[in-house]
Amino acid sequence: MELSDEQRKRILEEEQQRIAAEEYRTQVRRDLEGRAVSASPVPAKTSALKYVLIALGIVAVLCLGIFIGVRRQSSDQGASSPPKMVSGAQEQAAAKSEKPSPIAPAKLTTAQIADRATPSVVIVENFNEDGEKAEQGSGYVFSGDGIVITNYHVIRGAKSLSVKVPGSEPYRVDSVLGYEIDHDVAALQVLGNSLPALPTETTEEPKVGDRVVAIGAPLGLENTVSEGIVSALRDAGTIHIIQTTASISPGSSGGPLLNEYGKVIGLTTSTVRDGQSLNFVVSARHVSELLSRRQPMSLEEMLSQTRVSEPLPSSTIMVPARNAMQLSFTVNGQQGALLEGTYTITGGSGRDVGVLLAGSGGSVIVNSGRVAGFGQFRQRLARGRYTILFDNRFSTLSSKSVSPDLKLLSYR
Repeated sequence: MELSDEQRKRILEEEQQRIAAEEYRTQVRRDLEGRAVSASPVPAKTSALKYVLIALGIVAVLCLGIFIGVRRQSSDQGASSPPKMVSGAQEQAAAKSEKPSPIAPAKLTTAQIADRATPSVVIVENFNEDGEKAEQGSGYVFSGDGIVITNYHVIRGAKSLSVKVPGSEPYRVDSVLGYEIDHDVAALQVLGNSLPALPTETTEEPKVGDRVVAIGAPLGLENTVSEGIVSALRDAGTIHIIQTTASISPGSSGGPLLNEYGKVIGLTTSTVRDGQSLNFVVSARHVSELLSRRQPMSLEEMLSQTRVSEPLPSSTIMVPARNAMQLSFTVNGQQGALLEGTYTITGGSGRDVGVLLAGSGGSVIVNSGRVAGFGQFRQRLARGRYTILFDNRFSTLSSKSVSPDLKLLSYR
């Protein structure tokens, strides 16, 4: 190891001090020897005292020299310390101690969460095979390359879909990347680039009592924000549900539920209207599961996979003269169903029968009047109980027979 000029200078000074001290001791010994020869004898106590004083003087000189050297050495080390040889274990320990501890993410206010998230919350519009708007819900941009997440029930039965991002024209949905009916999750591919995305938390579970923020478009009112807490965590079969007090209204389905750090932890899905603050959210873990096994398909392919055809009773209905007969059925699908098909009238003179379709409470939905020989239905119906009435009361003599070939088309 090469010494610096300052270190050499300090060592030289220490050596000069040591030589001076040695010369002083030598001179003292010579003086004592000369005095012992020429001087008259002195008492033993006086001679011993002199030696003690001389020794103390020598010690004082040495201490002064050491003190000066130590001060200079410490000042030199403060200015430029020479490298120290340390073991590998010591180096690792020092590196660990110097490594900065991770900074915990900052919790955001509701206003901050809303400001950051609302540009990424979208309105999803569902148009059925007749070109009518069948459903409207919410969703959020999962990634900047145009992946949008929403509830499956928002896109169920869609012939076409559009996605409205705040401040821009609607985007057309190019394909469905995947859907999961049981978990009520769907991923869409939108024809749009560089869309603002929201981070999704799929690993760390929220805790009961955590503050959360829901954003959606109830009744088409975009960027509606509500605040609440996680009131419970539940499992319904294979689906993991977050129960929250944050308000969820029709049209909010598919919108994001965000935690205090502005990350999506679930999709707002449903509410119990007869309860108070009973709102349910599909956990974001199901989003991660869906995207891990994505299977891109067209909307037409999704329709064919999910279409359900339920035939109504097809046995011939005998309608006596001056009487009417009913064919009753129930539409169970949450989204309703399409009643379509034909019926054939035979027997008697004229072969005409009055036909009408009524809903619950007797409200008339379709009145076909007097139908002769052949008729058909194509009517979209909401969930509920319905009756088709075949009326032969205007015939006084002839009985008629009606052979229906009707079915209810719906989507799982």
